Formats: sequence, structure tokens, C-alpha cells
Amino acid sequence: MRLLYAPNWPPFPLKPLGHFYAFLAKLRRRLYERGFFKTHQVASPVISIGNLAVGGNRKTPLAAWLAEALTEKGLKPAILSRGYGRKRERLFKDPLVVSLGAGPVVRPEVAGDEPYLLAQRTSAMVVVARHRYLAAQLAESLGANMMILDDGFQRLDLHRDVDILALAGTKPFGNGLVLPAGPLRENLGAGGRADFCLIAEDTPPNPWNLPQFVANLKLTGLRPLGSDQYISSSEAQNLRLAAFCGLAKPWRFQKSLHNWGLVPVAFRAFPDHARYDQRIWAELTKFRQLAQAQWLLTTPKDAVKLTGLNLPILVVETKLRPLEPEKLLAHLYSLLARKGFKI
Repeated sequence: MRLLYAPNWPPFPLKPLGHFYAFLAKLRRRLYERGFFKTHQVASPVISIGNLAVGGNRKTPLAAWLAEALTEKGLKPAILSRGYGRKRERLFKDPLVVSLGAGPVVRPEVAGDEPYLLAQRTSAMVVVARHRYLAAQLAESLGANMMILDDGFQRLDLHRDVDILALAGTKPFGNGLVLPAGPLRENLGAGGRADFCLIAEDTPPNPWNLPQFVANLKLTGLRPLGSDQYISSSEAQNLRLAAFCGLAKPWRFQKSLHNWGLVPVAFRAFPDHARYDQRIWAELTKFRQLAQAQWLLTTPKDAVKLTGLNLPILVVETKLRPLEPEKLLAHLYSLLARKGFKI
């Protein structure tokens, strides 16, 4: 993944493939627009949170924050997700309810790591499905009246009323090329279809001159795995730490740790949505021994898949905090009002 952000990438043979992928993405969108493929619509407003590039851009923390903000407003939001990384997906019901608002009702390997985490962290309904419109229809039948489409910018089978692009990092578009030549899912110009952007503090202004809001990912504490007690970051700074994660962009987690004063003596990256089986557990045990670490640091997304692992692990708890939440929500509500929705 990091190669896609390197200045000397890609090798020449991949560039034509990137152009071809971009052509297919544009053709697919045109076919939806002209009715060759059906775009389904539900009665409730649909807010899409997505991006142009593959990998983490803080979409999940934004979905969690927005779900809680809408709940406080008295609405009944539902988060709709693809549920990447689900184990034996075809064996389980689809669409599948992960939470009705009171916590997960299925295991993380059934829900997918991110939907399970959202079910833990929010009081919103969470539904996963391969086809997101099926998830929306089910959520609406169960009482939800506001849909949050997680990772939805390229999901064309469900009508969206508001499109939010989440951008993070100093180079949110990498080398600016489309897969496999770069990290983009479609040409950079496609971002102009969005209604507004949410960017990280270190992210340059968006290139489409869209309205934008800034949000930071703040460290809220360090929690031993399986415990509700927290230790302070200042206390952890005096410990010998090693860190691991299974993220699309693990270097961002590593950078954040350094920014928070948590400097691990060793770092191990696993594939995004990694399944922590016995082989990886054994690898983590050896990793800790070689690093002579007192504690291992990891992300909440990874922690939901580590139940039963007998290792000293600290979960790095974070929360997305927009700098101007009232202005962001007012802008969102005004966009929905233009579509005929009264919030």
C-alpha cells in the first residue's frame, strides 16, 4: 500500500492499467446514471461517507461521531456497511443486523471488524450487506429514519442525498493515479461530486474548492484488553512498548503513536482486516518476547478480534473531534433541507 504513495511509483506497465480501471469506473457510473443499472431509493435520507482512495481515511470514526450526533438530535440513525473481512460471509444471513442500538448481537467474525466496532461505540443500528440498498431497506423496516452509508462514495446501487468525502494525511491521493498504478478508485476529478469534505489537521485543502471542515483524531486513553479501566498516556510513556495493527495504512497509526508520545521499540503490521488466528497469536507472542516489551499497543479495530489472547495488550482508544461541530452539522442539515428533509 505504501508504494502507491511513493513519488517514483508506478512502474510503466501499470499506468495503462490504471487508465483502463478509471475508464471502467466512469463507464459504470454512466450506466447507473442512464438507468442501465438500478439505483434504489428509500424514504429516509441517506448520508454517504467515503473517499477516492483505498485504505483508511477516518471514515469509520466519522461515521461513529455522526451517528452519535444524530442520535442526540433525536433521530434514529442506522449505519450501513459492507462488512469487509466477514468470515464465511455466504453462510450467514444477508443483510445482517449487527446491532439494534444496544451493542453487537453477533460475533466480530460474522459482522466484520469495523461494523462490530461501530456497534460497540455507538447507540445506532448497524446493518451489513453486500448490497447496501438491502441493508437500508431492512434498517428502515426496523425503525431507522436516517441512513449513514459507510464507505459509500462508489456505492451506486443506493441513492445518496449527501456525499461527504473523508480525507486524511499530507498526501490523501498518493501519486494521483488510479488502481493499480495508484491508490485512487476513480479519477481525481470525481471528487467534485461530493457535497463537502472532512479533512485532518495536516491535510491540504481539497482540490475541488468544496466546503470543508477539519477534525482531529484525539487520544482518549489506553485500556488493557478485556478491561474497562484506563491508564494515562503519561504512565504508558514510562513502559517498554511494542505495537501492531492490521490497517490499510499502518504507518499512520505509527505516526499517531509518536505524536501522542508513545514510542514503541518495535512495530508489526498485518494486512488490513487481518484475521487473528492461532498462527498470528503465536507470532505476536514471539514478537513481544523479541522486543522485550511490557505491553503491546494496538487499535480498537484490531482489539475486537483478540478475545481470548493471553498477552498484555493496551488498546489505544481514540475519538474523532471536529473543530467546529455545530457548523458542520448546520451545513449538513441545510443540505438535507434542500432535498426536502426536515431535521
